[in-house]
Amino acid sequence: MKYEIKISEHKRPVPYVVFEDEAYNLLGEFLLAERSFRREILSVTNDVDLGMSEAESFSGNAFTLEISKDACKLTSDGDGRELEVATQDFKAVLLDYIYALREIRVKEKMAMHKHDHHHDHHDHHDHHDQ
Repeated sequence: MKYEIKISEHKRPVPYVVFEDEAYNLLGEFLLAERSFRREILSVTNDVDLGMSEAESFSGNAFTLEISKDACKLTSDGDGRELEVATQDFKAVLLDYIYALREIRVKEKMAMHKHDHHHDHHDHHDHHDQ
């Protein structure tokens, strides 16, 4: 499964996955729609992958995910589209996606700190002068 992660530059940068094979586009939609649940999704994926659980399911904003040892099945709640992906492939894309989200957050934090330093020093002695 070939893919790359790109960053959309709207108001806030958000990573999205572009698959060479468009059959996997639903997985990209899933990651984008459910990215706020990435920790829970990774946790249930790991439980199954590491053999702590036979199967798990996750229901998010727009998708339902069923995970078994070999395959993950995604279902779009809106229109019923389905996609089955090997669990190892799913986990690989998920980890890459989480890493991309983390990188954006780190960059945003660094950018914010750069701005902070300018504000610290001015407003300590304004109040007493009047």
